[in-house]
Amino acid sequence: MNTQEYRNTLVNIASKHWKKAPGAKYIHKWDLYMLEKQFCVDNMNFDGVDSILEIGCGMGMLAHLMQQKGVNDIELTDVDEFFDGKDKGALYKECCDVLGFKRFIMYVNMNEPMKLDRQYDMIVATRTVFDRECLVPGTIFNYEYWLDDCFKYCKRVFVKTNFAGGGKSFPDYMRPYLWWPTGPEGESLGKPRRGWYIRVDKDEWENRNK
Repeated sequence: MNTQEYRNTLVNIASKHWKKAPGAKYIHKWDLYMLEKQFCVDNMNFDGVDSILEIGCGMGMLAHLMQQKGVNDIELTDVDEFFDGKDKGALYKECCDVLGFKRFIMYVNMNEPMKLDRQYDMIVATRTVFDRECLVPGTIFNYEYWLDDCFKYCKRVFVKTNFAGGGKSFPDYMRPYLWWPTGPEGESLGKPRRGWYIRVDKDEWENRNK
C-alpha cells in the first residue's frame, strides 16, 4: 500500500481506540512524526541493503517507509509491553500487524549481547531509549560494546538518538560517526529532525583507531 493508504488504515484503527491511547499521538500528529521518519529514510544508505532489523519499531511508520524504498525483508523489535493486544500495546500491535513483518520482543541492555538469530544488511533505530532513559542518570551508554555486537549481525547501522544537546553524552571514540544535520546555511534544523544521529558501516567501525 502507498503512504496515503497506509495513513488511512492507521487512522481507521486509531478511531476504534481511546484518543489518548499509548501510541495514538503518532497518528493524530501524523505530519510531524512522518517528517521525522522520512528524514531518517532520506539519510540512510540503502546501497546493497535487502534486509533490515529495526530496533524499537513503535507504530511501524519507519518500517513502512523503508519498504517503500524496495526493502521487503524487514524484521521489527519492541519491548514486551507493546505486544499486549488488550492493554498498553493494543494500538501498537494492530498498527504493526498491518505491515505483515515479523515482530519480536527484544531488549537492548548495556553490556549484554542481543543474541539475534540471523544476519541483516542494516540495523536501524530511532528515538532510542536504551542509551538514555533506560540508564541510571549520569551513565554513558557503552556504544563500543553495542556496535561491536551489532556488527556480528549486520554491515551498517543507522540510529537517530534522543540526544539533542551539545553531544557530551557520547564518548570521544563516537565522534567520527556522529552527525548533526544542518540547513543550507549551516543552521540547526528544528524538531523533529534535530538531534544526534549515528551512521556507520562495519568496515569503518572495524578499521577505527582504538
